Amino acid sequence: MKATLFFTFIILITGLTLAQSKYDQAVDYIQNKNYSKALEIAKDYLSKDSTSQAIKICAEITTQDSTNKAAFETLGDAYAKMGVLVLALTNYDIAEKLDSLSIPLKFKIADALYKQQSYTDAANKYLQIITMDSTKYIAYKKVGELLYYAKQFNNAAYYLNKFINLDKKDSTVFLYTANSYYIIQNFVKAAEVSQEGLTYFPNLIELKKIAAISLSAQNKTTEALKLFDEVPDSLFTGREYARVGLGLENQHNDSLAVIFLSKALRKDTSLIGSFAETVATLFYKAGNYDSAIVYYTEKIGKDPTAISAYINKALCMIQLKNYDGARVSLLQADQVKSNYLPTLEWLGKTYQYMDSTDAAMNIYNKVIQLALADPEKNKTTLGDSYGSIALIQLLKKKYVLAIDPLKNALKYDSENSQYHLWLAQALALTGKKSEAIVEYRKTLKLDPTNADAKKGLKILGE
Repeated sequence: MKATLFFTFIILITGLTLAQSKYDQAVDYIQNKNYSKALEIAKDYLSKDSTSQAIKICAEITTQDSTNKAAFETLGDAYAKMGVLVLALTNYDIAEKLDSLSIPLKFKIADALYKQQSYTDAANKYLQIITMDSTKYIAYKKVGELLYYAKQFNNAAYYLNKFINLDKKDSTVFLYTANSYYIIQNFVKAAEVSQEGLTYFPNLIELKKIAAISLSAQNKTTEALKLFDEVPDSLFTGREYARVGLGLENQHNDSLAVIFLSKALRKDTSLIGSFAETVATLFYKAGNYDSAIVYYTEKIGKDPTAISAYINKALCMIQLKNYDGARVSLLQADQVKSNYLPTLEWLGKTYQYMDSTDAAMNIYNKVIQLALADPEKNKTTLGDSYGSIALIQLLKKKYVLAIDPLKNALKYDSENSQYHLWLAQALALTGKKSEAIVEYRKTLKLDPTNADAKKGLKILGE
Protein backbone atom coordinates (compact mmCIF):
# COMPACT_ATOMS: atom_id res chain seq x y z
CA MET A 1 0.00 0.00 0.00
CA LYS A 2 2.80 2.39 0.94
CA ALA A 3 4.62 1.47 -2.29
CA THR A 4 1.50 2.33 -4.33
CA LEU A 5 1.09 5.71 -2.66
CA PHE A 6 4.75 6.48 -3.13
CA PHE A 7 4.53 5.55 -6.83
CA THR A 8 1.47 7.78 -7.32
CA PHE A 9 3.22 10.65 -5.55
CA ILE A 10 6.23 10.25 -7.83
CA ILE A 11 3.98 10.43 -10.93
CA LEU A 12 2.24 13.60 -9.67
CA ILE A 13 5.53 15.28 -8.84
CA THR A 14 6.96 14.28 -12.21
CA GLY A 15 3.87 15.62 -14.02
CA LEU A 16 3.98 18.92 -12.16
CA THR A 17 7.69 19.21 -12.82
CA LEU A 18 7.20 18.55 -16.51
CA ALA A 19 4.31 21.04 -16.65
CA GLN A 20 6.38 23.64 -14.88
CA SER A 21 9.29 23.00 -17.17
CA LYS A 22 7.03 23.44 -20.23
CA TYR A 23 5.71 26.71 -18.82
CA ASP A 24 9.25 27.89 -18.09
CA GLN A 25 10.19 26.91 -21.61
CA ALA A 26 7.31 29.02 -22.96
CA VAL A 27 8.54 31.97 -20.88
CA ASP A 28 12.00 31.52 -22.35
CA TYR A 29 10.54 31.48 -25.86
CA ILE A 30 8.66 34.72 -25.15
CA GLN A 31 11.78 36.40 -23.78
CA ASN A 32 13.57 35.40 -26.95
CA LYS A 33 10.61 36.70 -29.00
CA ASN A 34 9.91 33.22 -30.36
CA TYR A 35 6.19 33.70 -29.91
CA SER A 36 5.09 30.93 -32.26
CA LYS A 37 6.89 28.27 -30.16
CA ALA A 38 5.43 29.71 -26.98
CA LEU A 39 1.98 29.69 -28.58
CA GLU A 40 2.39 26.00 -29.44
CA ILE A 41 2.91 25.26 -25.76
CA ALA A 42 -0.16 27.37 -24.85
CA LYS A 43 -2.29 25.47 -27.34
CA ASP A 44 -0.99 22.18 -25.97
CA TYR A 45 -2.00 23.28 -22.46
CA LEU A 46 -5.42 24.26 -23.82
CA SER A 47 -5.89 20.87 -25.48
CA LYS A 48 -5.26 19.24 -22.11
CA ASP A 49 -7.72 21.57 -20.30
CA SER A 50 -4.90 23.49 -18.55
CA THR A 51 -6.63 26.74 -19.46
CA SER A 52 -5.05 28.81 -16.71
CA GLN A 53 -1.54 28.02 -17.97
CA ALA A 54 -2.62 28.71 -21.56
CA ILE A 55 -4.06 32.08 -20.51
CA LYS A 56 -0.88 33.08 -18.67
CA ILE A 57 1.28 32.29 -21.70
CA CYS A 58 -1.04 34.03 -24.21
CA ALA A 59 -1.44 37.06 -21.95
CA GLU A 60 2.35 37.38 -21.78
CA ILE A 61 2.66 37.05 -25.57
CA THR A 62 0.05 39.75 -26.22
CA THR A 63 1.76 42.02 -23.71
CA GLN A 64 5.02 41.64 -25.60
CA ASP A 65 3.41 41.60 -29.10
CA SER A 66 0.14 43.51 -29.39
CA THR A 67 -0.16 42.55 -33.06
CA ASN A 68 -0.10 38.81 -32.52
CA LYS A 69 -3.50 37.77 -33.88
CA ALA A 70 -2.98 34.06 -33.11
CA ALA A 71 -2.24 34.76 -29.44
CA PHE A 72 -5.37 36.89 -29.01
CA GLU A 73 -7.42 34.21 -30.76
CA THR A 74 -6.00 31.43 -28.55
CA LEU A 75 -6.62 33.61 -25.50
CA GLY A 76 -10.22 33.93 -26.67
CA ASP A 77 -10.38 30.15 -27.13
CA ALA A 78 -9.23 29.64 -23.55
CA TYR A 79 -11.83 32.02 -22.10
CA ALA A 80 -14.50 30.44 -24.30
CA LYS A 81 -13.55 27.02 -22.96
CA MET A 82 -13.93 28.39 -19.43
CA GLY A 83 -17.32 29.86 -20.33
CA VAL A 84 -16.15 33.44 -19.72
CA LEU A 85 -17.73 34.69 -22.94
CA VAL A 86 -17.22 38.42 -22.35
CA LEU A 87 -13.44 37.99 -22.17
CA ALA A 88 -13.51 35.49 -25.02
CA LEU A 89 -15.27 38.02 -27.27
CA THR A 90 -12.97 40.84 -26.14
CA ASN A 91 -9.92 38.91 -27.32
CA TYR A 92 -11.66 37.60 -30.46
CA ASP A 93 -12.56 41.17 -31.42
CA ILE A 94 -8.92 42.26 -31.10
CA ALA A 95 -7.86 39.27 -33.20
CA GLU A 96 -10.49 40.12 -35.82
CA LYS A 97 -9.21 43.69 -36.09
CA LEU A 98 -5.75 42.24 -36.78
CA ASP A 99 -7.13 39.84 -39.40
CA SER A 100 -10.56 40.82 -40.67
CA LEU A 101 -10.57 38.11 -43.35
CA SER A 102 -10.26 35.09 -41.05
CA ILE A 103 -13.43 33.08 -41.54
CA PRO A 104 -12.64 30.46 -38.83
CA LEU A 105 -12.26 33.34 -36.35
CA LYS A 106 -15.61 34.79 -37.40
CA PHE A 107 -17.21 31.39 -36.77
CA LYS A 108 -15.77 31.42 -33.25
CA ILE A 109 -17.10 34.94 -32.65
CA ALA A 110 -20.54 33.98 -33.96
CA ASP A 111 -20.65 30.85 -31.79
CA ALA A 112 -19.64 32.84 -28.69
CA LEU A 113 -22.29 35.47 -29.43
CA TYR A 114 -24.88 32.73 -29.80
CA LYS A 115 -23.91 31.19 -26.45
CA GLN A 116 -24.12 34.68 -24.95
CA GLN A 117 -27.66 34.90 -26.38
CA SER A 118 -26.68 37.87 -28.55
CA TYR A 119 -28.65 36.31 -31.39
CA THR A 120 -28.87 39.30 -33.70
CA ASP A 121 -25.12 39.92 -33.52
CA ALA A 122 -24.45 36.23 -34.05
CA ALA A 123 -26.70 36.16 -37.12
CA ASN A 124 -24.98 39.22 -38.55
CA LYS A 125 -21.58 37.56 -38.07
CA TYR A 126 -22.74 34.45 -39.93
CA LEU A 127 -24.05 36.70 -42.70
CA GLN A 128 -20.59 38.30 -42.93
CA ILE A 129 -19.12 34.83 -43.44
CA ILE A 130 -21.62 34.08 -46.23
CA THR A 131 -20.79 37.39 -47.91
CA MET A 132 -17.08 36.60 -47.79
CA ASP A 133 -17.36 32.97 -48.90
CA SER A 134 -20.68 31.50 -50.03
CA THR A 135 -19.19 27.98 -49.98
CA LYS A 136 -19.11 28.04 -46.17
CA TYR A 137 -22.63 26.65 -46.22
CA ILE A 138 -22.66 25.74 -42.53
CA ALA A 139 -23.17 29.49 -41.99
CA TYR A 140 -26.47 29.23 -43.89
CA LYS A 141 -27.61 26.65 -41.38
CA LYS A 142 -26.46 28.69 -38.41
CA VAL A 143 -28.09 31.95 -39.48
CA GLY A 144 -31.20 30.09 -40.63
CA GLU A 145 -31.59 28.43 -37.23
CA LEU A 146 -31.13 31.75 -35.45
CA LEU A 147 -33.80 33.35 -37.60
CA TYR A 148 -36.06 30.34 -36.99
CA TYR A 149 -35.69 30.69 -33.21
CA ALA A 150 -36.39 34.42 -33.61
CA LYS A 151 -39.63 33.49 -35.45
CA GLN A 152 -38.46 35.29 -38.60
CA PHE A 153 -39.73 32.37 -40.63
CA ASN A 154 -39.63 33.95 -44.07
CA ASN A 155 -35.90 34.74 -43.78
CA ALA A 156 -35.23 31.48 -41.95
CA ALA A 157 -36.70 29.48 -44.82
CA TYR A 158 -34.51 31.33 -47.32
CA TYR A 159 -31.19 30.51 -45.61
CA LEU A 160 -32.13 27.02 -44.45
CA ASN A 161 -33.26 26.12 -47.95
CA LYS A 162 -29.86 27.22 -49.26
CA PHE A 163 -28.21 24.88 -46.78
CA ILE A 164 -30.45 21.98 -47.86
CA ASN A 165 -29.43 22.52 -51.48
CA LEU A 166 -25.82 21.87 -50.43
CA ASP A 167 -26.20 19.37 -47.59
CA LYS A 168 -29.06 16.92 -47.13
CA LYS A 169 -27.75 15.11 -44.07
CA ASP A 170 -29.44 17.15 -41.34
CA SER A 171 -32.99 16.12 -40.51
CA THR A 172 -33.51 19.12 -38.20
CA VAL A 173 -32.79 21.56 -41.02
CA PHE A 174 -35.35 19.83 -43.23
CA LEU A 175 -37.87 20.09 -40.41
CA TYR A 176 -37.16 23.76 -39.66
CA THR A 177 -37.25 24.67 -43.34
CA ALA A 178 -40.51 22.86 -44.03
CA ASN A 179 -42.11 24.28 -40.89
CA SER A 180 -40.99 27.82 -41.77
CA TYR A 181 -42.68 27.55 -45.16
CA TYR A 182 -45.74 26.03 -43.50
CA ILE A 183 -46.03 28.84 -40.94
CA ILE A 184 -45.84 31.54 -43.64
CA GLN A 185 -48.46 29.48 -45.56
CA ASN A 186 -46.26 28.75 -48.54
CA PHE A 187 -47.78 25.30 -48.75
CA VAL A 188 -46.22 24.46 -52.11
CA LYS A 189 -42.68 24.86 -50.73
CA ALA A 190 -43.63 23.31 -47.38
CA ALA A 191 -44.85 20.18 -49.17
CA GLU A 192 -41.85 20.16 -51.51
CA VAL A 193 -39.27 20.40 -48.70
CA SER A 194 -41.04 17.99 -46.36
CA GLN A 195 -41.46 15.38 -49.10
CA GLU A 196 -37.81 15.72 -50.11
CA GLY A 197 -36.81 15.37 -46.47
CA LEU A 198 -38.85 12.19 -46.20
CA THR A 199 -36.79 10.61 -48.98
CA TYR A 200 -33.77 10.92 -46.66
CA PHE A 201 -35.56 10.54 -43.32
CA PRO A 202 -38.63 8.40 -44.08
CA ASN A 203 -39.54 7.89 -40.43
CA LEU A 204 -39.54 11.55 -39.39
CA ILE A 205 -43.15 11.92 -38.23
CA GLU A 206 -43.01 15.73 -37.93
CA LEU A 207 -42.16 16.00 -41.64
CA LYS A 208 -45.04 13.69 -42.51
CA LYS A 209 -47.36 15.96 -40.56
CA ILE A 210 -46.24 19.10 -42.41
CA ALA A 211 -46.44 17.29 -45.76
CA ALA A 212 -49.96 16.04 -45.00
CA ILE A 213 -51.35 19.45 -44.10
CA SER A 214 -49.52 21.23 -46.93
CA LEU A 215 -50.68 18.75 -49.57
CA SER A 216 -54.22 19.04 -48.27
CA ALA A 217 -54.02 22.83 -48.60
CA GLN A 218 -53.18 22.30 -52.29
CA ASN A 219 -56.24 20.04 -52.75
CA LYS A 220 -53.95 17.01 -53.18
CA THR A 221 -56.29 15.01 -51.01
CA THR A 222 -55.29 11.47 -51.96
CA GLU A 223 -51.59 12.08 -51.26
CA ALA A 224 -52.42 13.95 -48.05
CA LEU A 225 -54.66 11.22 -46.65
CA LYS A 226 -51.94 8.58 -46.98
CA LEU A 227 -49.72 10.71 -44.77
CA PHE A 228 -52.49 11.59 -42.30
CA ASP A 229 -52.92 7.84 -41.73
CA GLU A 230 -49.23 7.59 -40.75
CA VAL A 231 -49.23 10.46 -38.25
CA PRO A 232 -50.73 10.08 -34.74
CA ASP A 233 -53.68 12.37 -34.01
CA SER A 234 -51.83 13.62 -30.95
CA LEU A 235 -49.34 15.52 -33.13
CA PHE A 236 -51.99 17.72 -34.73
CA THR A 237 -53.54 20.73 -33.05
CA GLY A 238 -57.23 21.48 -33.23
CA ARG A 239 -56.53 24.50 -35.44
CA GLU A 240 -54.51 22.39 -37.86
CA TYR A 241 -57.35 19.93 -38.20
CA ALA A 242 -59.77 22.84 -38.62
CA ARG A 243 -57.67 24.29 -41.44
CA VAL A 244 -57.68 20.95 -43.23
CA GLY A 245 -61.41 20.52 -42.67
CA LEU A 246 -62.28 23.94 -44.02
CA GLY A 247 -60.12 23.31 -47.06
CA LEU A 248 -61.97 20.07 -47.73
CA GLU A 249 -65.30 21.84 -47.30
CA ASN A 250 -64.24 24.42 -49.90
CA GLN A 251 -63.49 21.49 -52.21
CA HIS A 252 -67.05 20.24 -51.54
CA ASN A 253 -65.60 17.10 -49.97
CA ASP A 254 -68.09 17.21 -47.13
CA SER A 255 -67.66 13.63 -45.92
CA LEU A 256 -63.96 14.19 -45.17
CA ALA A 257 -64.44 17.79 -44.04
CA VAL A 258 -66.79 16.75 -41.25
CA ILE A 259 -64.28 14.14 -40.01
CA PHE A 260 -61.44 16.66 -39.70
CA LEU A 261 -63.59 19.44 -38.26
CA SER A 262 -65.07 17.06 -35.69
CA LYS A 263 -61.54 16.07 -34.67
CA ALA A 264 -60.64 19.76 -34.39
CA LEU A 265 -63.48 20.38 -31.93
CA ARG A 266 -62.62 17.32 -29.86
CA LYS A 267 -59.00 18.43 -29.57
CA ASP A 268 -59.73 22.10 -28.89
CA THR A 269 -63.08 23.04 -27.36
CA SER A 270 -62.26 26.73 -27.78
CA LEU A 271 -63.02 26.22 -31.50
CA ILE A 272 -66.65 25.24 -30.84
CA GLY A 273 -67.88 28.81 -31.19
CA SER A 274 -66.18 29.12 -34.58
CA PHE A 275 -66.79 25.73 -36.19
CA ALA A 276 -69.52 23.77 -34.38
CA GLU A 277 -72.26 25.18 -36.61
CA THR A 278 -70.23 24.34 -39.72
CA VAL A 279 -69.90 20.73 -38.52
CA ALA A 280 -73.61 20.63 -37.69
CA THR A 281 -74.55 21.87 -41.15
CA LEU A 282 -72.33 19.25 -42.80
CA PHE A 283 -74.09 16.55 -40.78
CA TYR A 284 -77.45 18.09 -41.71
CA LYS A 285 -76.60 18.02 -45.41
CA ALA A 286 -75.59 14.36 -45.05
CA GLY A 287 -78.92 13.54 -43.40
CA ASN A 288 -77.32 12.77 -40.04
CA TYR A 289 -79.77 14.89 -38.08
CA ASP A 290 -79.01 13.47 -34.64
CA SER A 291 -75.33 14.43 -34.92
CA ALA A 292 -76.25 17.79 -36.39
CA ILE A 293 -78.44 18.53 -33.36
CA VAL A 294 -75.51 17.76 -31.03
CA TYR A 295 -73.28 20.33 -32.72
CA TYR A 296 -76.01 22.98 -33.08
CA THR A 297 -76.58 22.56 -29.35
CA GLU A 298 -72.85 23.00 -28.69
CA LYS A 299 -72.85 26.16 -30.80
CA ILE A 300 -75.77 27.56 -28.82
CA GLY A 301 -73.97 26.69 -25.59
CA LYS A 302 -71.00 28.82 -26.69
CA ASP A 303 -73.10 31.54 -28.30
CA PRO A 304 -76.69 31.80 -27.03
CA THR A 305 -77.38 34.55 -29.59
CA ALA A 306 -76.68 32.31 -32.61
CA ILE A 307 -80.18 32.44 -34.04
CA SER A 308 -79.33 30.37 -37.12
CA ALA A 309 -78.28 27.49 -34.84
CA TYR A 310 -81.69 27.49 -33.13
CA ILE A 311 -83.51 27.48 -36.47
CA ASN A 312 -81.34 24.80 -38.05
CA LYS A 313 -81.59 22.67 -34.92
CA ALA A 314 -85.37 22.94 -35.26
CA LEU A 315 -85.17 21.87 -38.92
CA CYS A 316 -83.26 18.75 -37.87
CA MET A 317 -85.96 17.97 -35.33
CA ILE A 318 -88.65 18.45 -37.96
CA GLN A 319 -86.85 15.89 -40.14
CA LEU A 320 -86.89 13.50 -37.17
CA LYS A 321 -90.58 14.33 -36.56
CA ASN A 322 -89.70 15.72 -33.14
CA TYR A 323 -92.10 18.60 -33.64
CA ASP A 324 -92.31 19.63 -30.00
CA GLY A 325 -88.50 19.85 -29.82
CA ALA A 326 -88.56 21.98 -32.97
CA ARG A 327 -91.23 24.22 -31.46
CA VAL A 328 -89.13 24.77 -28.32
CA SER A 329 -86.01 25.61 -30.36
CA LEU A 330 -87.93 28.07 -32.53
CA LEU A 331 -89.51 29.78 -29.52
CA GLN A 332 -86.01 30.16 -28.06
CA ALA A 333 -84.90 31.72 -31.34
CA ASP A 334 -87.82 34.13 -31.15
CA GLN A 335 -86.70 35.17 -27.68
CA VAL A 336 -83.21 35.91 -29.03
CA LYS A 337 -84.57 37.91 -31.97
CA SER A 338 -88.26 38.63 -32.00
CA ASN A 339 -90.28 39.04 -35.20
CA TYR A 340 -87.57 37.38 -37.32
CA LEU A 341 -89.43 36.09 -40.35
CA PRO A 342 -87.54 32.79 -40.92
CA THR A 343 -88.15 31.83 -37.28
CA LEU A 344 -91.86 32.60 -37.51
CA GLU A 345 -92.29 30.87 -40.88
CA TRP A 346 -90.86 27.62 -39.53
CA LEU A 347 -92.78 28.00 -36.29
CA GLY A 348 -95.99 28.21 -38.32
CA LYS A 349 -95.07 25.08 -40.26
CA THR A 350 -94.16 23.28 -37.04
CA TYR A 351 -97.57 24.03 -35.55
CA GLN A 352 -99.11 22.68 -38.77
CA TYR A 353 -97.13 19.46 -38.43
CA MET A 354 -98.37 19.23 -34.83
CA ASP A 355 -101.97 19.77 -36.02
CA SER A 356 -102.13 22.93 -33.89
CA THR A 357 -103.90 24.71 -36.70
CA ASP A 358 -105.14 27.70 -34.72
CA ALA A 359 -101.65 28.40 -33.40
CA ALA A 360 -100.29 27.97 -36.93
CA MET A 361 -102.76 30.47 -38.38
CA ASN A 362 -101.94 33.01 -35.69
CA ILE A 363 -98.25 32.74 -36.58
CA TYR A 364 -98.92 32.98 -40.34
CA ASN A 365 -101.06 36.08 -39.84
CA LYS A 366 -98.23 37.62 -37.84
CA VAL A 367 -95.77 36.72 -40.61
CA ILE A 368 -98.01 38.34 -43.20
CA GLN A 369 -98.35 41.52 -41.14
CA LEU A 370 -94.55 41.80 -40.82
CA ALA A 371 -93.85 40.84 -44.45
CA LEU A 372 -96.25 43.44 -45.84
CA ALA A 373 -93.83 46.11 -44.65
CA ASP A 374 -91.83 45.25 -47.80
CA PRO A 375 -94.03 43.14 -50.10
CA GLU A 376 -91.57 43.09 -53.00
CA LYS A 377 -88.73 41.79 -50.86
CA ASN A 378 -90.98 39.28 -49.09
CA LYS A 379 -92.95 37.92 -52.06
CA THR A 380 -92.01 34.30 -51.39
CA THR A 381 -92.81 34.57 -47.69
CA LEU A 382 -96.17 36.17 -48.38
CA GLY A 383 -97.10 33.59 -51.00
CA ASP A 384 -96.17 30.71 -48.74
CA SER A 385 -97.95 32.15 -45.69
CA TYR A 386 -101.19 32.85 -47.52
CA GLY A 387 -100.98 29.41 -49.14
CA SER A 388 -100.45 27.73 -45.76
CA ILE A 389 -103.48 29.49 -44.27
CA ALA A 390 -105.53 28.39 -47.27
CA LEU A 391 -104.44 24.76 -46.87
CA ILE A 392 -105.46 24.79 -43.21
CA GLN A 393 -108.93 26.02 -44.19
CA LEU A 394 -109.21 23.46 -46.99
CA LEU A 395 -108.32 20.64 -44.62
CA LYS A 396 -111.01 21.93 -42.27
CA LYS A 397 -113.39 21.92 -45.27
CA LYS A 398 -113.90 25.64 -44.84
CA TYR A 399 -113.76 26.23 -48.57
CA VAL A 400 -115.13 29.76 -48.54
CA LEU A 401 -112.49 30.86 -46.04
CA ALA A 402 -109.76 29.36 -48.24
CA ILE A 403 -110.59 31.41 -51.34
CA ASP A 404 -109.25 34.84 -50.32
CA PRO A 405 -105.96 33.49 -48.89
CA LEU A 406 -105.44 31.57 -52.15
CA LYS A 407 -106.08 34.64 -54.27
CA ASN A 408 -103.61 36.56 -52.10
CA ALA A 409 -101.07 33.75 -52.38
CA LEU A 410 -101.34 33.95 -56.17
CA LYS A 411 -100.65 37.69 -56.08
CA TYR A 412 -97.16 36.86 -54.87
CA ASP A 413 -96.69 33.46 -56.54
CA SER A 414 -98.76 33.54 -59.70
CA GLU A 415 -97.00 30.58 -61.36
CA ASN A 416 -97.80 28.15 -58.53
CA SER A 417 -99.95 25.44 -60.14
CA GLN A 418 -100.88 23.97 -56.74
CA TYR A 419 -102.44 27.23 -55.58
CA HIS A 420 -104.44 27.48 -58.83
CA LEU A 421 -105.66 23.91 -58.34
CA TRP A 422 -106.68 24.50 -54.71
CA LEU A 423 -108.46 27.70 -55.70
CA ALA A 424 -110.28 25.88 -58.51
CA GLN A 425 -111.40 23.18 -56.09
CA ALA A 426 -112.53 25.71 -53.46
CA LEU A 427 -114.49 27.67 -56.07
CA ALA A 428 -116.09 24.52 -57.46
CA LEU A 429 -117.10 23.34 -53.99
CA THR A 430 -118.71 26.72 -53.27
CA GLY A 431 -120.72 26.72 -56.50
CA LYS A 432 -118.55 29.17 -58.48
CA LYS A 433 -118.34 27.00 -61.55
CA SER A 434 -117.14 29.49 -64.18
CA GLU A 435 -114.39 30.82 -61.94
CA ALA A 436 -113.39 27.26 -61.07
CA ILE A 437 -113.09 26.39 -64.78
CA VAL A 438 -110.74 29.35 -65.31
CA GLU A 439 -108.50 28.21 -62.45
CA TYR A 440 -108.45 24.58 -63.61
CA ARG A 441 -107.33 25.76 -67.05
CA LYS A 442 -104.60 27.93 -65.50
CA THR A 443 -103.48 24.87 -63.56
CA LEU A 444 -103.19 22.81 -66.75
CA LYS A 445 -101.36 25.59 -68.53
CA LEU A 446 -98.70 25.47 -65.83
CA ASP A 447 -98.90 21.68 -65.35
CA PRO A 448 -100.38 20.03 -68.46
CA THR A 449 -100.39 16.53 -66.96
CA ASN A 450 -102.20 17.45 -63.74
CA ALA A 451 -104.78 14.68 -63.30
CA ASP A 452 -106.76 16.49 -60.59
CA ALA A 453 -107.30 19.52 -62.84
CA LYS A 454 -108.43 17.32 -65.74
CA LYS A 455 -110.79 15.46 -63.46
CA GLY A 456 -112.17 18.73 -62.09
CA LEU A 457 -112.93 20.06 -65.55
CA LYS A 458 -114.63 16.82 -66.48
CA ILE A 459 -116.83 16.99 -63.40
CA LEU A 460 -117.78 20.54 -64.40
CA GLY A 461 -118.68 19.37 -67.89
CA GLU A 462 -115.66 20.77 -69.65
